[in-house]
Amino acid sequence: MKTIALIPARKNSKKVQRKNIRLLSKEPLINHTIKAALGARLVEAVVVSTDCSETAQIASRAGAWVPFVRPPNIARDNTPDPPVIRHAIEWIEKNSGKKLDAIAFLRPTTPFKTGVLIDECVQKLQDDGELSAVRTITPVEGVYHPYWCIKVQQGLLKPFIEGVQTEKYYQRQLLPACYRLNGVVDVVRRDRVMDCNDIYGDRTGFIEVEETAAVDIDNEFDFQFCEFLMNKCTAAEKQPA
Repeated sequence: MKTIALIPARKNSKKVQRKNIRLLSKEPLINHTIKAALGARLVEAVVVSTDCSETAQIASRAGAWVPFVRPPNIARDNTPDPPVIRHAIEWIEKNSGKKLDAIAFLRPTTPFKTGVLIDECVQKLQDDGELSAVRTITPVEGVYHPYWCIKVQQGLLKPFIEGVQTEKYYQRQLLPACYRLNGVVDVVRRDRVMDCNDIYGDRTGFIEVEETAAVDIDNEFDFQFCEFLMNKCTAAEKQPA
């Protein structure tokens, strides 16, 4: 299966300035994802889609391919993923003369992904021709479980999910298994992306990822937390055997 890794890295970020190129553990944030993608055996090229010249230079130095500048009309705050992926597919196929089979969509805001995980997702899609996509997920437990979530309605607290009696789930062990999409790795079929607005479809496979590997940087706290985790991992690696 001819697969490329596509890393989206828009210039602007509202909550964390210059987020994609801000240093995390002494390296630009985007470099952590580029390194993971370069370490994946089943990815033929690592492409960065950006509208920022500084990001493009940093990504190129890290070993990624930055063959185009993302057009302004698909580099807005509210731009969804499908047009960004389609633009990359169209450019690459037009300029290479080769048709892709799949795209591993790798958001730089999840820096704990690995080449092994990327390969695992690509392999699963390759092995099962019935799947339209493969996405990574993480268990949702305890206070974050939707059965324990509430809403405010007319000044009163009500279950967020209608019909759920929260008192029946007074212990976390009683909660049914639930998962969240974590955005670490999404592998999608090329034809599905080009032909459908719903690029994932209703036959989506999954790979489960633990919570510590699924941290997504959205704000300053997330950045500081990731810095702590990376420093902790580095310190552990330096400990004598």
